[in-house]
Amino acid sequence: MDFLTMAQIAGTGLKFVSALQGGQAAQDQAAFDNYQTELKINQDKIVGRQKMNLRNAQFAANESINRATFLSGMNRDISDKSFRAFMERQRLINAEDVESIEAQTTMSVSQLKTAQKATSLRADQAKQAALLGAGSAIASGLFRYEQYRVGESLFD
Repeated sequence: MDFLTMAQIAGTGLKFVSALQGGQAAQDQAAFDNYQTELKINQDKIVGRQKMNLRNAQFAANESINRATFLSGMNRDISDKSFRAFMERQRLINAEDVESIEAQTTMSVSQLKTAQKATSLRADQAKQAALLGAGSAIASGLFRYEQYRVGESLFD
């Protein structure tokens, strides 16, 4: 086997291995990115729960202050309609705030999960492209080997 043939085989082998490694590297990077995104998802869920708990704690503290202010400081009766309406409105505002925090957390998690799917899809496509590139490297290497073996170009 002459030097050019050996060089052609070695070059084809390198292109083949390089293409496969490129696809694997893309998948490894996607796995790492998806892991980081999963951490962010869990972090966002925790932060959302913390915000909801904080808002509920604020509501409870404000409710105690409002009761003390209205009932003792202003000499209102607990059956007073304006007092009950005020307290009910405060409960509704708290519920709306908690729902808003929950919705925001849900949307953030949904966006991150969509990003994860897109990352996985890109990695799968890169792997597929790498396999096609590896196959192309083998095919072109065989074609060039045949040219060297025959000693003439098919396009002359």
